[in-house]
Amino acid sequence: MKAVLAVLRGPAVSRALARFGVDPKRYWLLVDLFGAMSERQEVMDQLGRNNAAMGMAGIFYLVLSGILTVVSVIAHATPATHLAMFLLFTVFLFSGILLSEAGNSLVNPTEGMVLAHQPINGATYTAAKLSHLLRIVVFLTPALNGIPALGGLALPKAHWYYPLVHLSAAFAVTTTVALACCAVFGWLMRFIPAKRLKAAGQFAGAVPLAGMAWMGQLPKFFAHVPWRAVVPASPTGRLALLCACGFAAVAAVIFGLRSLSADYLLRVSAMSRGGARGGAGSRRSMAASIVGRLAGPAARAGYAFSSRLMLRDWQFRRQFLATAAPLAIAIGSAFAKGWKADPFAEGFSPIHFLPHAFGLLLIFTCALLPFGSDYKGAWVFRLAPAPALDAFAAGVYGMLAQILVVLNVLAAPLLIWKWGPAHAALFLAFSLATGAVYIAATMRLTDGIPFTRQPDPKRSALGLPVLMMGMVVVGIAVAIQHFVLFRSTIAVAAATIILAAAGWFAGRASIAAMGADMQNQVAQEVGESGTIYHEVGV
Repeated sequence: MKAVLAVLRGPAVSRALARFGVDPKRYWLLVDLFGAMSERQEVMDQLGRNNAAMGMAGIFYLVLSGILTVVSVIAHATPATHLAMFLLFTVFLFSGILLSEAGNSLVNPTEGMVLAHQPINGATYTAAKLSHLLRIVVFLTPALNGIPALGGLALPKAHWYYPLVHLSAAFAVTTTVALACCAVFGWLMRFIPAKRLKAAGQFAGAVPLAGMAWMGQLPKFFAHVPWRAVVPASPTGRLALLCACGFAAVAAVIFGLRSLSADYLLRVSAMSRGGARGGAGSRRSMAASIVGRLAGPAARAGYAFSSRLMLRDWQFRRQFLATAAPLAIAIGSAFAKGWKADPFAEGFSPIHFLPHAFGLLLIFTCALLPFGSDYKGAWVFRLAPAPALDAFAAGVYGMLAQILVVLNVLAAPLLIWKWGPAHAALFLAFSLATGAVYIAATMRLTDGIPFTRQPDPKRSALGLPVLMMGMVVVGIAVAIQHFVLFRSTIAVAAATIILAAAGWFAGRASIAAMGADMQNQVAQEVGESGTIYHEVGV
């Protein structure tokens, strides 16, 4: 390891950095600074600098790629198909991870506010900030493609050198994706006002998964493209068009990367002040008033606190939007395609996905809820008595329940008009009961006070695989629901009653468990702060 570091910090690498306008001395000082901050657990929200998160993500991808390799070998895929499948999968995973990580490094410049007055040029600071992306590429590329590369030897007509070809192609693809993600933010910084860069960065992080959600519509889109008018008929013309597209892509990446280093530190202050203003008003919420009347003032505080910060907290929005965007598209697509078809009819209706899609959305919501940008403000909860924390948890439950109720209320008029009052009411009741069970189950993922912990980069690294596995489980549940349950209105009514009762008791247990977790977190923080001070005798 020391030998590798000596080579990296040697004169050859220093000359290469200097050619790109990077000051080698200050670059390595910044890299050491960011590494020390990560070791002291002061900055743990970047995947490339969090060894524990990298290890867990690597193990997860290793297992996932192993399962997919077994499937590919059993299916007797050709080496070309095997390679194309895993390269496409790698592009999707790394696009989501690296876009999110690049945005977290560049448009959430916590360290930049501290270092903006130092004599550091933009290229040096940007290179140091983005160096952890290289660690992600070096560490996760073999984790995702190592087993598939070796497993390719078991495919028919595979040559002995296939693993080398597979790994070389995988590293080429991931490096290209990393450079392209950095270039995206370079173009955003060139054309987007500094105060809007946070919102633009969050939108960019959601694009890969949103594109995956719309992938099923691509064949229909390409079917309407007049290819004969766009693509030349002659092989020479097609080769020229392909070369032109390649040169344009390379130029876009190069100029995007150059835009990163122009005046980055001059934009830091404006970027820090810019951001979401959702929930910043002082208007009274009817839902908050209802929660307050049912569970007390502390519950109303829990509702207001969680609902406001869900709209304003940078880290929550950054990670949540990357997973919620495709789910929102899936929910909207399922409703648009299936709201006309009665779910009690013999034919399958995509509307069956509606209650379960909300459950997937809750999984990511509750898993990300404990983490926030201003986690050091957790001290304020030490001033609250223990019973107030239990009521605060009830307010968080009320906020999640409000989302469930609003979604079903918005769908009710169309469903009643198309299906009739009886079937629409029964389906909406089933949806509400199923959603209540999901809320009670997923609230256990929020094991503490919302928005009071450092962001966990494992959540963003595992977001796409967990989403894909969740969709498989939901597909199985929807199939059972269609072929077994919705054959009889009596069966659906009985299931609704059972689910509602289970949701009621499980919800009360989840509220109590969350209140206990909040009290334990406050007790631990009080104990930790007490160890800082020592009594001095006079």
